[in-house]
Amino acid sequence: MLQKKLQRILLTFVLLTGSTCIYAQAKTAVQDDQSTLPEVSFKKSKITDSPATRGEDVLWKREVLRMVNLLYGNNASLYYPIDPTPDRMNLFCTLFDLVATGRLKAYEYMDGQEIFIDEFAIKFKDILKKFEIPFKEKPDPKKANSTIFEIDEDYVPSSEVTQFYVKEVYYLDQRNSNIRVKVLAICPILVRADETGEVRTYPMFWVPFETAKGFLSQMPVAADTLNGVNRINAYDFFNQRRYKGDIQKVSNLRNQSLFDYCRTPEELKAEQARLEKELQSMDDALWEPSQREMREAEKQKAADDKST
Repeated sequence: MLQKKLQRILLTFVLLTGSTCIYAQAKTAVQDDQSTLPEVSFKKSKITDSPATRGEDVLWKREVLRMVNLLYGNNASLYYPIDPTPDRMNLFCTLFDLVATGRLKAYEYMDGQEIFIDEFAIKFKDILKKFEIPFKEKPDPKKANSTIFEIDEDYVPSSEVTQFYVKEVYYLDQRNSNIRVKVLAICPILVRADETGEVRTYPMFWVPFETAKGFLSQMPVAADTLNGVNRINAYDFFNQRRYKGDIQKVSNLRNQSLFDYCRTPEELKAEQARLEKELQSMDDALWEPSQREMREAEKQKAADDKST
C-alpha cells in the first residue's frame, strides 16, 4: 500500500484523429514498443498454435457462458498483482491499457447477446464515463484538435474487477472426429457496492479472445497458485483451461440463462452440475454405439436379468 502511494502515477490518454495514444509517466505502464513486454512467445507455449477450424468442418456446436471468480483457486493468477509492477500487470490492467491505447478494440456488453462488429465497438472515453472512473479532460497544448484524458492510477479499478465472463464454444470437428473447446471472448466484471451497500456486478466490455492473442501470449501468469516460478503465458492459460468457472448460460432456442428458470440456489447448483456432466460426456452422446458394443450391452443385460 505504501509503495502504491509513493508510486502514484498519472496516466495521460491522448485522443487524436480517431486513434488513442498513451503516455505513461511511470514504469508500471505498458509502452507502445512491444519489445518492452516480457519475453514470452508462441514458440515457448506448451500448446501449439493449431490451424483454424473451417466452418464446414463443424457438425455440431454449443456455446457456454461461464463466470470466473478471480479470487478462487488458479483463477487468482489472472488477478495478481493488483497494482502493476515494472514487469507484470494483471489481466484487467493489461486489457484496460490495450483498449486505452487503441491497440485492442472493445465491444459493448449487452445482456443476452454478444455482437462483435464496429457498430457495437465502445470508445475508451465512454468506458470511463459509464463506470464512473474519474478523469480530467483538456486540450493538448502540443497537438491541435486533440484531447488529453488524465487518470490517477488510484482510480483504475483493478482491485474491483474480481470476476470475468468467459464465453466458450464446444464443437465437433469432423476432421478429427472429436469434441473441441475454444474460448471466444472475455469480459471484465466490476464488483461494487451501490449506495445502499448492496454488492452488485457490472460487466464492462467484451474483448474477442483471438484479437488479443498476440498480447496475451506475452503476458506471463503463474501456472498455478502453488508455484509462482512456474509461469506460462495468459493465452495458454486459457487454452489449457486452467481457469474454473460456473456455467451461467448454455446456448438454447429461448436464449435463456440459468437464472431465467432456476428459482433457488439449490436448483441453480444442480443445473450447473447437470450441464457440466452433459458437456463432459458429449463425445459419447454424439456417436451411435458400434454393433460390437450393442451386442456386448445385450449380453450384459441378459446376464444381469438372469442373475436377478
